[in-house]
Amino acid sequence: MKPLLLAGGLLTATAAFAGRQDVTLPVDDKVAQISEIDGMEVLSIGFPEDGLLDILSGADLEIVAMADGPDTTALFGGAILVVEATGTHSCDDGDPLDYYVVKMGLLPGEPQGPVTSCGQLTATIAEDVVTLAADPGREGAESWTWAPATGFQALAK
Repeated sequence: MKPLLLAGGLLTATAAFAGRQDVTLPVDDKVAQISEIDGMEVLSIGFPEDGLLDILSGADLEIVAMADGPDTTALFGGAILVVEATGTHSCDDGDPLDYYVVKMGLLPGEPQGPVTSCGQLTATIAEDVVTLAADPGREGAESWTWAPATGFQALAK
């Protein structure tokens, strides 16, 4: 089965402006919005006419991948977003980053995660699994999968 939808340069480039302006992304019949509030960024989800529910906050948030549509709803129970946040830990080498999976079902659930890494991870959404993986050429390359039934699972190196 082919990947459902992988957000590439457009989403990443759009989200990169989140620190300078609000970003609103239509996802199925809802919206995902990143807004700056009191020096923090907040991801909110919902129906624009009914108001948005704050889901996640951090110093810097970026939506790095998403999948939506009827196939995604059938597999996951709603659209899926993968959000990268500036991490809260420290790294000897690399940038501290936290990754969350956000399911936008009828009522958005709590973000799943974080997966914490000292290097940027690539997110893919295919079949019924979200995969977060570091560059395989990097020493000690990390990778995880996420599925609704099991949550995050580290993959063997």
